[in-house]
Amino acid sequence: MDSPDQDFLKEYKPLHVPHRFDAEASLQDNVVYALAQLEHATAGEVAKMLDEFEPETDIATHQMHAEEVLGHLFDKGLIKGDDSADRVYNLSKILTQNSGKADALF
Repeated sequence: MDSPDQDFLKEYKPLHVPHRFDAEASLQDNVVYALAQLEHATAGEVAKMLDEFEPETDIATHQMHAEEVLGHLFDKGLIKGDDSADRVYNLSKILTQNSGKADALF
């Protein structure tokens, strides 16, 4: 039997960002990969990126999938987004290096 902590970790494990697009990968992996390439984007922009990778699929289908996956990940708190009507999502990646300096402890 799983402990409550294990159930939580299964549900809210860190988001995996694939290193390449793979038509055989899960829908979530491909949507996350497209968002990672764009850094920050709306569901429509992610759908356009998916269309570049997989043009044989209808753009409306890409749009529906992007909205569904991004909305689900946002609701779980695994990605960030703004509060505009056409939400702009991002992966919350740190883009600027830490200075490496720390204050003395004592």
